Amino acid sequence: MEFARAYKNEQWHCIEALSLDLALAESIKDKAHRWLGQIASVQNAERFHVHFLVGAPQTPELRESYENALKILAKVPVPHEIVSEEGASGFASRMGKLVVEHERRSA
Repeated sequence: MEFARAYKNEQWHCIEALSLDLALAESIKDKAHRWLGQIASVQNAERFHVHFLVGAPQTPELRESYENALKILAKVPVPHEIVSEEGASGFASRMGKLVVEHERRSA
């Protein structure tokens, strides 16, 4: 399985931007289920932590479907984090510090 971004210190930290800004409620649910299944299928391959950077739908009518998709993603059977668009800046800053600290210790 490939992720958009990843780095490894004691374990893999896999980062995936996941847009749930889709036109249909069913598509939002399907995408979340697809990711749950993919992660479940590789959960024993190697130790890893997945970070989902999640984009919400712009259509207010799809908010409930989005919330349900977040509940589906929360069932991912490995250590994980779900980060909303609003939390992306803080996440990037935190991850950047972890990478710099890891590189400093490894040098």
